[in-house]
Amino acid sequence: MRIPSSTPPVSSGGRPGAPIYPGHALHARTVDARFLRRLETGRFHGRVQSVFEGVVNIEHAGGELFTLACRDLDNGPNTAIVDIAGFGTTGIAVNAHVGCADGELRVGHRNTVVLAAASAWEGGLSTYPGANGRLRTHLRLARSYLDRHGERGGMVAHGGAETEFALEVTAALEHRATLLIEALSQANHACACRHAKSMIGLGPGLTPSGDDFLVGLFAVLNIAGSPCHGWLGGGTDVVAGAERSTNAISLAALTQAAAGRVRESIVTLIESLMYGTPEGLIEPLRRVLAIGSTSGADLVAGILSGIELNLQVGASRACQ
Repeated sequence: MRIPSSTPPVSSGGRPGAPIYPGHALHARTVDARFLRRLETGRFHGRVQSVFEGVVNIEHAGGELFTLACRDLDNGPNTAIVDIAGFGTTGIAVNAHVGCADGELRVGHRNTVVLAAASAWEGGLSTYPGANGRLRTHLRLARSYLDRHGERGGMVAHGGAETEFALEVTAALEHRATLLIEALSQANHACACRHAKSMIGLGPGLTPSGDDFLVGLFAVLNIAGSPCHGWLGGGTDVVAGAERSTNAISLAALTQAAAGRVRESIVTLIESLMYGTPEGLIEPLRRVLAIGSTSGADLVAGILSGIELNLQVGASRACQ
């Protein structure tokens, strides 16, 4: 799921002197393969759910969220990368009708997204490595990098003076994450599920920090061949009923991650942790840490907790 920048939503119009936008023929560069297949049927209908400078979120008639993202963002589930620097000049309005016909996604009355030249993006994680030495080394390096460069707040402890409320939120997130991982390490999945659910919607950001942590953790729980593969249903056990605890954008990211579908930068980071080199690990870490305000650090924290859990469970099984 695309995590928008902190830029406020674009106005839907109606203000005195608001500009009149011309029509736009936008061109999709890449489209998530599953999303593209849905569009190719010509039976895609929905409405614009939210508009940001970097993304437009579309609610399908069935309730699922899909995203148009500007060209500087990376591929992701249910996402089309559009050849545009930002959506602020398009005049796309919240609640505008969205439909698909004749190879185009029509957004409102003035904008179309041409799909003819778009390539399909197939995201997916490789299987878990048979040897763990590289993964252990990379885990240590990544934790050190997160401690030094991760945005303070959310899942990452503050390094300076902060409000008492912010400190309490971080402490609550850390405590619940610790209880979650401990319960999983003891194979107490019912208890782990309760702790995970208690993190949903908790913390700062449009996608709350607890949700971002879980997205990273769910991605790792869906790595085929890993010691913890499929635990908590890959995350589906946790997501059930989450619509009461968080917003639609964050819920979409959780739902996709529970199905093993995450954005390309997260896939690249996990691949680098499993199969890359120490030197090649820095750029994938930097890219994920750059997501949102605290979202990147929260995502990395969840990924690393999941990797550490796999190593712990795998070592325990080897001793039995």
